[in-house]
Amino acid sequence: MMGDLKKRASFARVVNYVNNPKKARLIDSKDVRLDDNATIARSMQGQADDKTGRKLKNPVYHISLDFAHEDTPKLTDDLMVEIAREYMRRMGITNTQYIVCRHTDREHQHLHIVANRVDNDGNTISDSNDNVRNVKVCKALTREYGLHFSKGKMNVKRDRLRGKDKVKYQIYDAIKVALPHCNCWADLCDKLAKQGIGVNFKYNRNEGKIIGVSFTKNEISFSGSRIDRSMSFYKLNRLFGNQIAEGMEWKPRVQEQPQPTRQDVGFHNNTADTFIREPSPAKSEADGNGSIPAEPGSNIVQVTIGTLMELCVQPHQAKVSSGGGGGGNESGWGENDNEKDKHKPRRRKR
Repeated sequence: MMGDLKKRASFARVVNYVNNPKKARLIDSKDVRLDDNATIARSMQGQADDKTGRKLKNPVYHISLDFAHEDTPKLTDDLMVEIAREYMRRMGITNTQYIVCRHTDREHQHLHIVANRVDNDGNTISDSNDNVRNVKVCKALTREYGLHFSKGKMNVKRDRLRGKDKVKYQIYDAIKVALPHCNCWADLCDKLAKQGIGVNFKYNRNEGKIIGVSFTKNEISFSGSRIDRSMSFYKLNRLFGNQIAEGMEWKPRVQEQPQPTRQDVGFHNNTADTFIREPSPAKSEADGNGSIPAEPGSNIVQVTIGTLMELCVQPHQAKVSSGGGGGGNESGWGENDNEKDKHKPRRRKR
């Protein structure tokens, strides 16, 4: 069994998708009026709006639990309800409104849960580390209920995928094929660019370090960890030995970089381009390692591989003064600002 957990803003949109009579049936609910989808959504939205203090931007929990083909014979509605309730209890999603729907539109059995992140007492249900807890809970329930573990993404039927799922697996397959032939990030970016896949790194200007990577195709973006846990920035960076390009080690030097101007802001898939841009709101799927959302005006920006190569230096390579003829300094090697400061007279503090 595998779980996919998202937070959304609109109850109406999620309820209409989850409780579509053409492909689903409602098998469990709590504390909601069930006249129709509009009534369900209104009752949930009303409870979210009654929250004291600051309202939640994304008050909807949308959770899907997918089961292996081998489990189909044992998956009665009653068992699915029991598993859904136990999942919510262990995730701390209690004392709140929810509906559970079983979907029949795909070959593998799966269910969807829509739960209110504002509980019946007006308190916010904690989402602390919910993606990590989701994985642990799913593994535990799979073992305890004698279910089968998924055999991985390679067995997913690509021809049945649509929309974002289709793009996600296209990116996954492209990275999987490219990795054995790549020695560094630059190699991977070049190979993916030939397939129309752009690569952007999330870079924290304040701390001077890379905090994530995302892949974009057809204007749809996913963080690396969202595509697969093995494709997070930290996992791939470790695989490449922390090399941006062959022989080039990452050495952040934030202080030397000018802040991007309005003219710098833009979007290109060409990995040879060098720019820094503020992230676009959009069709990105963010979560887990390397999926830190970037707020407009924050110190987190997206950069291409070209920019990273400008921000890194080759190890053991000395920086030589650009002045000619040895003029302007006595040593001939050029002192840096710190060395010059040592010779300046200092004022005595009073």
